[in-house]
Amino acid sequence: MAPFIERNYEKIKKKYTLSSPKELLKEADIDLLPYPLDMNTGGFTTTNQRCSTIVVNSNWDEHYLGFVILHEFSHLVLHGGTSTPYYRRIGSGLMVPKIEHEANELAIKLLLDMHDKDEIKRLTKSQLIYYLGIDEDLLKYIPKFTR
Repeated sequence: MAPFIERNYEKIKKKYTLSSPKELLKEADIDLLPYPLDMNTGGFTTTNQRCSTIVVNSNWDEHYLGFVILHEFSHLVLHGGTSTPYYRRIGSGLMVPKIEHEANELAIKLLLDMHDKDEIKRLTKSQLIYYLGIDEDLLKYIPKFTR
């Protein structure tokens, strides 16, 4: 993990209880708004007068939105809210910009802290994908010791 991301992760861990993505937003005083978006967009963040709202796709299965919430939260922490619309279909041939990689890396680290590490170690890759509510391509952000 890059030192920039690790420092921010440690700050988050000290400041907030990492029990669930929605609880983290409540503690951080960030609003969450479910809204129907196109099927390729999981969410985005908007900030107005220092008040941030994370918008998540209400058409998506609730199980997958935890990662989306943490990804957008990571943009707020790491990039001051600067982001691109989250989650264009994997395999589209587009390169994920640096800020997307950073947000993915921090989001996965936070997501892992919100789950039982012993349980994670027992799961196969395909079980882990479902358990965490992530896309297969995000497995590369999970440290090897957890698999």
